Amino acid sequence: MSNINVLIDEKINQLFSFKRVGDWYRQGICPNCGKKELYTHAINPRLVKCARLNKCGYEEHVKEICEDLFKDWSKDFPRTKENPHAAADAYLLHARGLDPNLLKGLYTQELFRNDLKYPNEVTATVRFKLANGIYWERFIDRPERFGRQKANFIGKYEGHAWTLDKLDALCNAPSIWITEGIFNAIALSFSKQPSIATLSTSNYPSIILKQIAERCIELKKDRPRLRWAFDNDKAGKKAIKKFHLRALQEKWDSTAALPSGTLDWNDLYQRDQLHSEYRDQYKHYGELLIAESPEQAGLLIYNHKDARRKTFWFNHNFRLYWFNLDMDKYTKELERIETDPERDLLLDNQKRELALQQCAAVSEICNRQLNPLYFQRNEITDESWYYFQILDSEKEMKATFTADQISAKGKFAPRLLSVQVGAWWTGNDHQLLTFMKNQTERLREVKTIDFIGYSKEFKAYIFNQHAVYKGQVIEINDHDFYKVGRIELKTLANSPNVQLNPKTTFQPTWWKDFYRVRGAKGLIALAWWTGSYFAEQIRAMHSSFPFIEIVGEAGAGKSRLIEFMWKLSGRPDYEGFDANKSTNVAVYRNFAQISNLPVVLIEGDRNDQNGNAVGKPKFSWDELKDAYNGRAIRSKGLKTAGNETYEPPFRGAIMISQNTAIQASEAILTRTLHLYFDRKGQSLETKRIVDELDRMNIEDACTYMTHCLRHETAFLQTYAEKLDQIEKEFHNNGITHTRIALCHAQVSALIDALAKHVLHDVLDLEDVCAAKDMLLDMAHERVKQLNGDHPLVEQFWDVYEYLNSSRSSDFSINHFEHDAHQIAINLNEVYKVAAKNYQQLPDIKEMKNLLTSSRRYKFVDKSRVVKSHRYPADEVKNALEDRTLREHTVRCWIFQNPAISGTPNS
Repeated sequence: MSNINVLIDEKINQLFSFKRVGDWYRQGICPNCGKKELYTHAINPRLVKCARLNKCGYEEHVKEICEDLFKDWSKDFPRTKENPHAAADAYLLHARGLDPNLLKGLYTQELFRNDLKYPNEVTATVRFKLANGIYWERFIDRPERFGRQKANFIGKYEGHAWTLDKLDALCNAPSIWITEGIFNAIALSFSKQPSIATLSTSNYPSIILKQIAERCIELKKDRPRLRWAFDNDKAGKKAIKKFHLRALQEKWDSTAALPSGTLDWNDLYQRDQLHSEYRDQYKHYGELLIAESPEQAGLLIYNHKDARRKTFWFNHNFRLYWFNLDMDKYTKELERIETDPERDLLLDNQKRELALQQCAAVSEICNRQLNPLYFQRNEITDESWYYFQILDSEKEMKATFTADQISAKGKFAPRLLSVQVGAWWTGNDHQLLTFMKNQTERLREVKTIDFIGYSKEFKAYIFNQHAVYKGQVIEINDHDFYKVGRIELKTLANSPNVQLNPKTTFQPTWWKDFYRVRGAKGLIALAWWTGSYFAEQIRAMHSSFPFIEIVGEAGAGKSRLIEFMWKLSGRPDYEGFDANKSTNVAVYRNFAQISNLPVVLIEGDRNDQNGNAVGKPKFSWDELKDAYNGRAIRSKGLKTAGNETYEPPFRGAIMISQNTAIQASEAILTRTLHLYFDRKGQSLETKRIVDELDRMNIEDACTYMTHCLRHETAFLQTYAEKLDQIEKEFHNNGITHTRIALCHAQVSALIDALAKHVLHDVLDLEDVCAAKDMLLDMAHERVKQLNGDHPLVEQFWDVYEYLNSSRSSDFSINHFEHDAHQIAINLNEVYKVAAKNYQQLPDIKEMKNLLTSSRRYKFVDKSRVVKSHRYPADEVKNALEDRTLREHTVRCWIFQNPAISGTPNS
């Protein structure tokens, strides 16, 4: 048993838990229905099937199940001097199911590289010769690296074709099947059906057809019948019709064949479905495609099966028709034809065909072709839709229909007309239900998520046009979903629109200019931003991902920095959203619509011209506390009869950008990194550099995130390895606050991962060290800040001390003696005195909340009645000579007096 067979055997047993019974694996767990009914051949496993054919019908080839084993053939089967075609042989045998011994001498193993289009990429190929100097070769080593290009032509191949069969064998064959791909032609020839391959749906094989025609004249025999057998897709079917008409004009006997579903002839060969009984079905599909009228197509369908139905629907030329046979009329017409002496020479089947033509009615029930593609459901809200493809001869559209809409003409027809202009359903309810029941009875179901970005459940990144799974970028398929491993998955979200570019190699030519204008702060911001691509994975490791605030002077370049980082992430012309301009629903939808991407809150400190806060904020910073651990920050009730609620977890990362530092509780500040930007060092030169960075093409910029996601595993491994060591270093340097140490150490570890896996060719060690030192300083500053008072509390005590220092003891704001261990102040009096002395104080309601945590003057009590001789806010009463009359009671806030009590914490 070869190494790949061993690996296949191990994987399918790991996935399905088979039991060996003789030469078969049985009682495997079906991934579709969950029953122990799965089976496959144990010695040569190819097709894995569920025995519940009617109730389940699961069927999958091991090539699709073990997709990761069928990618890097040169690595798994290195060429040797004895066998220079080892990888090509293995590819043909295991990936295509074709015996290479029967193809010896018809192919070679070569190498393909195109440094201009695909720098540093090379792959082995299986090369076939079409003519002298003309070749076709198939890439076999991770072909996804080359985008949509899976093969390469050498020389001009127009008019040429490839065939396994000799010319005389083709001439003597009753029919020749003409396919698109070489492997399809080989599969048919191995199945005793002579065939040729055109290599492209745009290539009419004129040269070989001319050779066949001339040789038939030499052999004095009729030409063989041509059966156009391209793939069952839009391009293939269009080419069949086009080449069929051309062949008829060139006096060929021409017809068609189509494979079933999305499989090609090589796929069907590997599934043992190219025998004659199957081929009759494929011929029928092809003849329906080239039928000249809907009546002809209807009769073909009626006559194809033994159990003939009187009524049925069918598609023809992108329209939906209904066939109906009036049996009474047919019986009478057949009797009339059989008794007609002029038609005695007709055979019985000719008489029946003639009667059918007279009595079968075909009517159009929809002027579009409707293809239900799959069923999708939002598991959270319990909403579901059927996803339809709507086709006409010129365009295609896809749209969702609810179960309610597809079950009645009165709802389906308006919905269809609203989806595509001029799309009319003219059939009745019975015809609609018959069509829908037949088409949706065993419809596939596609899993869904309701956000853009990383799905922790499926371990994949899902964006608008691309997905990333285990380092591989996957393009969205023609039916608008992704095949992620063995799961079919899509997102229901349309925004934000995030672009990836897997076709262009990442080149950080912009880095030196970026560092020139942003410096170590820019590197810290970029490292945090890059870490947000992996926020969910990092939270899985450490239950947290830090916030960051970018603040500073107006014009310091904060907005342009953030917009540039968004461009690196495939989202152009965007900075963030202003919560104060948004409704509460919009605010929380911004938090819920992304995963492993930043949520940027901007302009949260809007002030008027006097510096006073404008408007009431939509939320306090403390509401974001749970987002640090990825927990829900909002809960809403679902529209059900029960008590169900929806609490979407926060899956992203939070960045705050404004001119002043956030004013928040200690809990938020310990979770937040603080970066301050100013205009120092700005010049005309730096402005031009920033302008040039801003002009970077989005297709080039978004290769940054594409590269990062491709290296997800290695990036996270380096991050995890570095974090423990860096966190210890922070504690050894005096950062004993565990959360502050962790948050800053996480970004420091991200810098190491960034340097190793993303910017390794351009980032200098000195720049890395400068940024890591700055993070340590930032951590020290945050600890120092938290050991002191809140900035607004500091402001309050500064004003208090200023006012007291300029007043005599009789006018003191403190209702206790100046040498007492405590002070007693009435807040209303303090604010009145401050206003008279032109001193600004924060809002009194806010101060009442903040003063309870005061450290400079340690809080004692906030509602104590004190007897006092002072009227600090009333100079007239203070001026009275009879002090006994002045004694009164005042309700005061009590704080320790640091001048007498010692340190604020004593």
